[in-house]
Amino acid sequence: MANLLFAVPGAKRKYKEGDFVAHQGEVCDKIAIMTKGSVCSIMINEYGKELILSNIESPDVLGYTYLFATENKFNVNLIAKTSCEMYFIEKERIVALMYERPAFMQSYIKSMADRGLFVFKRLYELNLHSLKQRLLKYLEKNPEITNQAELAKRLGVTRPSLSRALAELRRDGLF
Repeated sequence: MANLLFAVPGAKRKYKEGDFVAHQGEVCDKIAIMTKGSVCSIMINEYGKELILSNIESPDVLGYTYLFATENKFNVNLIAKTSCEMYFIEKERIVALMYERPAFMQSYIKSMADRGLFVFKRLYELNLHSLKQRLLKYLEKNPEITNQAELAKRLGVTRPSLSRALAELRRDGLF
């Protein structure tokens, strides 16, 4: 999908580490093809509690799930984890491309459906698994914990809760 999009006129923009690519609540009227770097998607509630939903690496397309929504606003903050380069394409150009290339439209719809599945899996994980289960699943893929504060945000818990769960897993010989 990304290769075809580069043939469509758009605008290029660069971001430094820590820059906001998109703010939660901001209207999404274009998509961004991330050609370089990585971003983190983070939800923040009204009390300031943060939840890291995912880390997104280039090459990837951002914003496509919001573009055609009735309420087309980002429900996450997208923050550059590294320096990034984005190529933005307006909604009207995406619509025109869908009419011209039905295969592109099918790819777009498939990507949206896959993102929906990812979100449902994260919701299931966060709401129906215990902290220890989520932690063990994380440790299967990432045997080393480099930043407890970031991991706590990723798991949707406080740092003290994460520390207690890690201590219990160590005590039980599981970590």
